Amino acid sequence: MILFDLDGTLVDTTDLILRSFRHAFDRHLPGKLPPREDIVATFGTSLPGVLTEMAAAGGHEAPEQMGAELLTTYREFQHQHHDTLVQPFPGIPEMLTALRSEGHRLGLVTSKMEGFARRGLRLVGLESFLEVMVFHDDTERHKPDPEPLLFAASRAGERPEDVLYVGDSTHDIVAGRAAGMQTVAVLWGPFEPELLAAAKPDFTIATPADLPPLVARLRRR
Repeated sequence: MILFDLDGTLVDTTDLILRSFRHAFDRHLPGKLPPREDIVATFGTSLPGVLTEMAAAGGHEAPEQMGAELLTTYREFQHQHHDTLVQPFPGIPEMLTALRSEGHRLGLVTSKMEGFARRGLRLVGLESFLEVMVFHDDTERHKPDPEPLLFAASRAGERPEDVLYVGDSTHDIVAGRAAGMQTVAVLWGPFEPELLAAAKPDFTIATPADLPPLVARLRRR
């Protein structure tokens, strides 16, 4: 089975996420927005926790309360602008079609809440490819913890060692390795190649078209 991350892997949401951060901080903590690279470094992890940590780092006296306020404003912005800012990655539908035609089961493990995740998948026409989906809502712990990946494998009736996890972030690779899965880092997301390499993925691919032949080689082994 092949499991995929969502943001930065199947769907291009980087602009939406960065604008949502900027909008929330401009309203609640003006002048405290972390640098772009620090925000990108949190992609793929649990957003409520990230915003609380950022509020604490910004010196707010009640970081949990401020984190909740940031989250509400963030999600309001996403709800309003989602469909105009989310973009498809070229080649993703063709990649999924090729994999499914070879008999591979496909699934999703994302740190995004189910409503927004499904909305993005429907927008770019990918939801029907995915047999198993695990969202932020489904587990207590989140990437880089392996729990969501192990839950997806269990739900699909697959052994972790028979699963390939594909993602664009260091957190995806760390979670996949901790789950005992083989990992594939993709280079079309916002993470820098050297950061991904430091996480030690089993494989790295530059384009969606690279994945089906890689999977075919693994099957022949």
